[in-house]
Amino acid sequence: MESMKEQCKAVQPYVVEMRRKLHEFPELGIHIPKTQDFICAELDKMGIPYEKNTYEKDGVLDTGIVALIKGKNTDKVIALRADMDGLPVKELNDLPYNSKTEGQMHACGHDNHMAMLLGAAKVLNDNKDKLNGSVKLFFQTGEEIITGAKMLINGGCMENPKVTACFGMHVWPMDPAVYEPGQVIVIPGCMMASGNRFVIRVKGVGCHGSLPQLGVDPIVAASQIVVALQNIASRELPGSEPRVLSICQFHAGSFWNVIPNEVMMEGTIRTTSVETRAYYLKRVEEISKGISAALRCECEVEWVDGTPPVLNDPALTELVVNAGKKVLGENGITQNFSASMGNEDFAYFQEKVPGVFVFLNTANADKDTYIALHSPVFQVDEDVLWHGTALHVQTAMDYLSE
Repeated sequence: MESMKEQCKAVQPYVVEMRRKLHEFPELGIHIPKTQDFICAELDKMGIPYEKNTYEKDGVLDTGIVALIKGKNTDKVIALRADMDGLPVKELNDLPYNSKTEGQMHACGHDNHMAMLLGAAKVLNDNKDKLNGSVKLFFQTGEEIITGAKMLINGGCMENPKVTACFGMHVWPMDPAVYEPGQVIVIPGCMMASGNRFVIRVKGVGCHGSLPQLGVDPIVAASQIVVALQNIASRELPGSEPRVLSICQFHAGSFWNVIPNEVMMEGTIRTTSVETRAYYLKRVEEISKGISAALRCECEVEWVDGTPPVLNDPALTELVVNAGKKVLGENGITQNFSASMGNEDFAYFQEKVPGVFVFLNTANADKDTYIALHSPVFQVDEDVLWHGTALHVQTAMDYLSE
């Protein structure tokens, strides 16, 4: 009988084939029926039962999928997750499997995630008699719009049978000078930051630019808010914890000599702990409204739905590290990493059960696959995709055998 490593290496051609086919027809958001049909057809070929999510939001049907590989029992159930959606990016690669959908691309690598999980499904299904528990496969929509994980959860993915742990991964072009191609990166605790978007509206009284005393200038108030918000990081929180607040939009006025009635600012916070996230949510509002009031303006602060931090369970992280060493070798997995300031809605699964999220390094300087995620020329080193499949498989096998 072949080892798990050899079985996973054997499905590498299938994984690459799936990745290239999926790359050709990216879809956006939570309603991605072509992608759902493709995944379901592959699961049908394997004889793996699944359910299509029936949850709707604002009249839009989610097209996520929950499949079940039932082992000896359902006392323990680990969920393996792959996101499915693409981005509104025009692909500029010159490949035979370029996106066939104008203005849309799998520029964040979700085609790879689906392909690696389909490969893992093949291997796990062939070995289900060895599973001392069961495996759920989450094919999730809408990660890019921070919606899909909640849609699956609201659709009941964590129940019947009840999920007891979760695992996910993301292809990531890491620094080729530091990380080897195909190396897996994981740390216990915060792997990725929380991500929250906010909108601040400062309302004054418009007037002629030569007569500011006759109005209430919202630009002056908003400008002071921009500066004051940076004091949260530099003067109110410990220096050892990573965090970011950025104002990324500032819109005011429409003519050179007219003080406007209103300023709109939009930005994001990224934090690595639940407590710091809560502190920012409180202080952004207090500072914005306090400065506005002091300068005779009114202020509204709106928080747009965001994600909590991706917090890797320490015990499960240790299991994943050991699983990685079994199939990828001693140097195949590393903990040489500091939390990413990016965010991921995988965090919502981790709020329900212990979970681990890892990065798979797909950068290879010799193959020009070190371009950043979301780039119109993003590509991966396909030769390492079996690493992701193998880690899915070995993590599930080891967790269920504990």
